[in-house]
Amino acid sequence: MPNLCLTIGVSTASPLAYLPGAITAAHEMSEWARQSGFVTEIITDEDNNPVTIARIREKLLLMLPDNAEIDLFILHFAGHGFRTGAEQNVWLPSDWEYEMRAISVEGLRRQLYRHGIKNLSIFSDACRSLPSDIETADIAQDHVLPRGPYDVTIPVLDRFNAVMDGQQAYMLKGDKLSPPRCIFSTVLLEGLCGQSSEAFDIHLRDCVIPESLALFAQKRMREIGELYRLKCIPEYATGIPRDHAVYFKNGNIPNVKIPKFQWPAPPDEYYVTPNVLNEAESDGEGAFEFEFDSGDDFEHEYFQQNETIDTPWQFERINDHGANFIVHGMIPKQIWSTHFSTSIRPGEYYIEILNGDAVQVLVEFDDGMVASVVVYSDLITILSRDHRGYMGWLCIERLKDSNFQQQHSIQAIADLQIGNLSADQVDKFATKLRMMKHINPILGAISSYLYDYVGDIDNIHRMAYFYCDHLQPIPFDIVLMGLLPTNYHQSRYETSVPAVEARISSPINESLPDWVRSATPVSNGTVAGLWPWLRQGWQFIEDPELEEVFIAERLQDVIPFMLPSQFSSFRLEGAEILIRKFNMEKNR
Repeated sequence: MPNLCLTIGVSTASPLAYLPGAITAAHEMSEWARQSGFVTEIITDEDNNPVTIARIREKLLLMLPDNAEIDLFILHFAGHGFRTGAEQNVWLPSDWEYEMRAISVEGLRRQLYRHGIKNLSIFSDACRSLPSDIETADIAQDHVLPRGPYDVTIPVLDRFNAVMDGQQAYMLKGDKLSPPRCIFSTVLLEGLCGQSSEAFDIHLRDCVIPESLALFAQKRMREIGELYRLKCIPEYATGIPRDHAVYFKNGNIPNVKIPKFQWPAPPDEYYVTPNVLNEAESDGEGAFEFEFDSGDDFEHEYFQQNETIDTPWQFERINDHGANFIVHGMIPKQIWSTHFSTSIRPGEYYIEILNGDAVQVLVEFDDGMVASVVVYSDLITILSRDHRGYMGWLCIERLKDSNFQQQHSIQAIADLQIGNLSADQVDKFATKLRMMKHINPILGAISSYLYDYVGDIDNIHRMAYFYCDHLQPIPFDIVLMGLLPTNYHQSRYETSVPAVEARISSPINESLPDWVRSATPVSNGTVAGLWPWLRQGWQFIEDPELEEVFIAERLQDVIPFMLPSQFSSFRLEGAEILIRKFNMEKNR
């Protein structure tokens, strides 16, 4: 079984800053892989040859065999990027602005699942900050590859990111000592080439494996950050078993001859205050460049937590009136539902729901924005919307500590909006779901994307099982990310959840609760909602797997009318399509 490596370097992605370090990174990564015995391909935009999605697709299709398994595939990218959701990111090709298309990292990863890959490593040296304008936020996300020749098989997945979700990556300008360098790629290469003893595993002493590389990169990035006075905090998630992949082994390939990597000399004069730093950027004299504009204005305008959602609602008044759906911040023009609904007072609604069921609701505002929420029979759903377009929603129980529940959920949603959620928090989220007795299924929906990010489909299925066990409908996003088969019956979807084996105990997961380690049996349940709760789920509706085609075909014509919000929302034309398809009615 061959080992494959594709490395991509995009230095020019107009109108963004020029990144010559991406070319350096691609060539050095390619040289390491070639000397290490990988079947290696490199794509850069040198010689005025733009890196396009079509070029990447063509190269991948030539590399990936139709009739052989791949032991290890390494996908490396150095260039510009940004985040689109919880652990959802895009890489930008050279022509991204003209084509308004970018590479969906998660979409491409999923497509690779159909190519017989046993172990998949993704090295991403790109920014993960929010986009700087609405048009960029609404860019189309391309999965790059068509459907592969094999059934979906989840490989052991290793993720290495230059920065945590929501943060910026850095490139160092070259000098007489060194070419331009993307910091993270160079640090990875120091470990991959075995140039530091600290990159070797403490148990497999002659080997650099994913876990040892991650620990080395974390420490080395901190050292580099101190040297250049930058905040360098990488993110990684490595697979199990820990020795599933070996990147370097002493004596295994004696002909590997890669010289030690030279770093630019850190000039002292550019790191005194933020003002001096900004001057250095503007006149081109700094030792490093920001890879991507942080987009602070856009972040505050569209994604950040807002005053309309941080004041607890007076739940005693809600209980008196029997409302199970509340709109906070702006009064809707109209709400639409698949079930009977009535307005109790402005912004408060009662929706008729059978016990143990959940109902899809659309909320139309005077400005033409239509928000999407799901209301459970035993919970209160709260939608917050302000005049600038910020929208978020959550569920709570009718309990005396409802304000506490709301604040806990608000913090999780705010973290989602501004990029403070990462995959290493997913088991904590899952644990809270159980501890809080499923009072806020939105946490389950968010968790499904975090589990998908690390390739842990078993825990997506465990979540689905526990919703069934609680006789509670499964959030649509869990069904979508878990590739669960569905059928449509009486205005709702139904699904079957496969059995999951217990996770093998190891030092890594011994501290985790049984909820995320235990075996679960086959179960059947209903689905909460008729489309994704979070906007990031719609990219999988646009390019569905076979298991998703049934629901995707009913929803694809709505995608052009999506609005750039973390939670699903639509222009009125898109909402009208959904209202007709699912026979939704106005409230009375």
